[in-house]
Amino acid sequence: MQLFQTLDFKITDLEKIYGSLKSGIRKKNWSNNTDFIHMFPPNVVGYHFNAVMLQDFIIEKLQQNNRIKLNASNITHEQIDADYIIDCSGKPNNFDDFKMAECIPVNSVHVTQCYWEGIKFQYTLAIARPYGWVFGIPLLNRCSIGYMYNNKINTLEEVKEDVKNIFLEFNLTPSETTNTFSFNNYYRKQNYTERVCYNGNASFFLEPLEATSINFMLRNNYRVHDIFAEVIDNNFANEMYIKEINQIQNIIMLHYMKNPNFDTEFWKQSHIKSRYMYDVLRTDDEMKKVIETPVSTLMYGTWGHFAFQQNLKGLEIDLSNTF
Repeated sequence: MQLFQTLDFKITDLEKIYGSLKSGIRKKNWSNNTDFIHMFPPNVVGYHFNAVMLQDFIIEKLQQNNRIKLNASNITHEQIDADYIIDCSGKPNNFDDFKMAECIPVNSVHVTQCYWEGIKFQYTLAIARPYGWVFGIPLLNRCSIGYMYNNKINTLEEVKEDVKNIFLEFNLTPSETTNTFSFNNYYRKQNYTERVCYNGNASFFLEPLEATSINFMLRNNYRVHDIFAEVIDNNFANEMYIKEINQIQNIIMLHYMKNPNFDTEFWKQSHIKSRYMYDVLRTDDEMKKVIETPVSTLMYGTWGHFAFQQNLKGLEIDLSNTF
């Protein structure tokens, strides 16, 4: 709703950011129940979009009403004349002020752009593979296929060979436009200070399974608003930040608890990293409350009751011996 009100965004503007409607996340190979869709509720729809084009769209819209002042230069916090700063400066140069999310098993991605004449599906793909998992993001002019893997376990050559199966299965034509990089999974030890709040990659990065980043960025912004309004203080904001980032990690790690389809080193190590989730399922009262109570306002990380019911069934996670 905020996007529509602030930017006068219309559904017809979606093509300006090469966007498409997103009805949910199609998940394959994560369990014996090999193919299911994490569907959004009937009154909810998401968007896929070109991130660079969205940034340009937002800046153009805000400049029309002189609502922002752009200063195209590299500056420090000390050079900014403002009572409060929201720092969205991107990936940090060092990680001294961060904690690593060491349980997450992927640390690299190989992305291939597959250009097409029209959108072939309106959901995100999340497909488990022998060396990790593959995302597929359908845009107006192309489908981005990204193979998430661990470069300490598997090689880029193995990934490039295996991703050919996805191109064939979904009738996609890979282009020469590719990108490969490694990343850290991290979050700040203290996200809110007396003068600065961090957001975006300056605040955190967790692998994109379940596409949790935008939701969590919005929550950071809501907390900034509440700090401005003196509804909460920095200490409480930081407590909520750490609590929610840990819940999002738990949601991600649910996917790695069991996978009978691949007897590979990646999945063996992923299962070991996710063993702590059995204790979470037994002892986390907040997760239990969301799972058992069909109330739309209750959330655990970025999942509510509806999301848990679909994914626990699709991932074949049996709660009978836990709750």
